[in-house]
Amino acid sequence: MRIGISLVDLAIGGAQTFLAQLAAGLDERGHHIYYYLFASQDNPTYATPSLISTFNRHAEKVARPVDLHRCEAIQLDGYHSIWKKLPYLKVLDRCVETYQSAYSIKRSGPFYLQHRVCSSRYIQGLFGRPARLIYQGVPRLIGPLNSERSYDLAILGRIHPVKGHLLFLEICERLFKAQGRLSAALIGGYPEMGPYQRLVQSKVAELINHGVEVCQTGDLAHSEVYDWLKQVKILLVTSTDEGFGRMALEALACETAVIANPVGGLLEIIQDGQTGLFAKRDDPQSFAQLTARILKDPALRVQLARQGREMVARHFSLDAMLDQYETLYQQIAQGG
Repeated sequence: MRIGISLVDLAIGGAQTFLAQLAAGLDERGHHIYYYLFASQDNPTYATPSLISTFNRHAEKVARPVDLHRCEAIQLDGYHSIWKKLPYLKVLDRCVETYQSAYSIKRSGPFYLQHRVCSSRYIQGLFGRPARLIYQGVPRLIGPLNSERSYDLAILGRIHPVKGHLLFLEICERLFKAQGRLSAALIGGYPEMGPYQRLVQSKVAELINHGVEVCQTGDLAHSEVYDWLKQVKILLVTSTDEGFGRMALEALACETAVIANPVGGLLEIIQDGQTGLFAKRDDPQSFAQLTARILKDPALRVQLARQGREMVARHFSLDAMLDQYETLYQQIAQGG
């Protein structure tokens, strides 16, 4: 089957990573994948080199949106305004739109497609219209996964206010004052350098000066993210909102324990006390207390992480996600 993917941009993020995995997985299943990118590939802020590389390995780039009309099904990334949908006006009955966040829903409106997918029940609730639920999936990582880790805790995601890096750094400060030592990793880069990003940099420098071991990875290829997560004891998800919460899945797939804000799609991933822990929302003291508890109890940390990994394998596998999208595209190709 010929499947097109239309992308407003390829800035680093969970939605774009999902689409890169979708393209790779469908290509490996024998489908012919084509893609069009509205953003300029010369701007790394909107066209991450590692994601561009993945698409170029698994899909053929086309010069114009109309070139995707040859495809039996066309996947839109969920960020197409009405103006960016106009090139697909004649083939809208073959287009699928996947909504990943409240912003995605707003950006795609007010005209929504017939074939639409939400990445979580939380997003379905925000959307308020009939839509399929297809969870994102992650690959099952082949062990062994070492329970001895180099970093006490980490945050994963681009340096952006919604990810809560300042809250994460405040938690680090509290833990260091209580324990006298701490190692932390900021996994992800700076999509742009504005006031918030400069404030994060300043706070990181302050913690390092006080003796906290802080590593900043910068932008990474997605395969490298898993390598980092395997070296972390606990991932803190301090986001103020998450449409789905892909970073929690990726951490659990690496048998990394997760402590999270109880927001959005994270409530569909984490079973409190079974596959992770929820802190009080946006409460640095609650996060710090739970983190200290897990760091002092390696057996509990490993238990939560292993139970989380088993849950991810059962309910959020990459193969299950690919099966559902493949079925949807086949139904569209058959006129369904």
